[in-house]
Amino acid sequence: MAGTHDSVPLSVRRRDDEADRTVLLRASALVAAGYGVGASFQAAYIYTRVVPGWDDVALWQRLTANVVGVVVLVAALAAVRVHRARSGWAVAAGTLAAATLMAVVRTLVQVMVGVYPADDVAALRAELLAAVVAGAVSAGIGVWVMLGRRSARRRTRAAERDAVAVEHAVRALEDEEIRIRRQVAEGLHGTLQQRLVLVDAHLAEVEARRRTSDAGLADELAWVRRELAQIRDDDVRQMSRLLYPDRLELGLVPAVRALLGRLPATIATSLHASEAMRALDDPTRSDVTVPERLLALRVVEEAVTNALKHGPASRVDVRLDVEGAVLHIVVANDGAPYAPRAVDPVSGTSRLAQRLAVAGGRLRVGPGADVGVRVEAHLPLGVGTP
Repeated sequence: MAGTHDSVPLSVRRRDDEADRTVLLRASALVAAGYGVGASFQAAYIYTRVVPGWDDVALWQRLTANVVGVVVLVAALAAVRVHRARSGWAVAAGTLAAATLMAVVRTLVQVMVGVYPADDVAALRAELLAAVVAGAVSAGIGVWVMLGRRSARRRTRAAERDAVAVEHAVRALEDEEIRIRRQVAEGLHGTLQQRLVLVDAHLAEVEARRRTSDAGLADELAWVRRELAQIRDDDVRQMSRLLYPDRLELGLVPAVRALLGRLPATIATSLHASEAMRALDDPTRSDVTVPERLLALRVVEEAVTNALKHGPASRVDVRLDVEGAVLHIVVANDGAPYAPRAVDPVSGTSRLAQRLAVAGGRLRVGPGADVGVRVEAHLPLGVGTP
């Protein structure tokens, strides 16, 4: 039982001690009272019906003695603080002392109310021994119940600590991922693109010098410049967006709007964000963290990508709402009818569902209201936040 209170605040230890004391005393009193009432009825029946000369011993006298005994047992257990003992020997000693005191007081009360005469040594000795055993058993059951509750409490707190540790680890990994994504995206958008621009400028200078002397070389240099421009405009910027989407720092709503703005003009789009969502998405507040925004944006990206890939969608509608600290994301399209597919654990949708599950959320893909596909995600906000 040692180490029960390690690393537990004083206020929590006090509440734990109070809870242990209450459980111990209630369980001991209940068992002792049950024993006392049963023994009173049994003894009164046997003695008044079988033993001659005991007709004058009323039931209430035995009940009185046993009630006093229960009260003394509970008071003694509280006085010796059995609930605070941290070793088996201390618990056993306190329990036996309380049971002995209860037995002595109960026997004296029996003599006082006339259950036994004071000179009936044999009967008093038997009652004393029986009371010690009954008190020890009652208190022992109370201790057993208390220890069971204490063990359950330790397991619950250990599970809570493990869960918090996992949440903090996930949060740290998410923050590190965001940091790396931002650094790589800034590197692609800044340093690499700048170097490509410098290379293009030097090629332009070489092209100008060679234009009059070698038309073929000038054409080759022009082709290289066009390729560099395409790499800079398409590949580098696209990779930068994949790593760290545009306008994510401004909030989820601006980032989703920027994503929808890159879709072909032939696809109609709409974005509806509730007032609660807009208030919570304020970049000056920390209600929605960057990892949460990124995960939510990935839901929209995956739904839009699948809409373009699996069906000729002409419209994509996105709804963002917050209810009870849970972010609700709905992406619906009017493309091909929903067709359930075999679960692919390496698909983007499966990986996204796993990420949401780690964050305490869930993802559902199903048919739309009339046609197309509806993707719905629920993401708890603030999970793991200190």
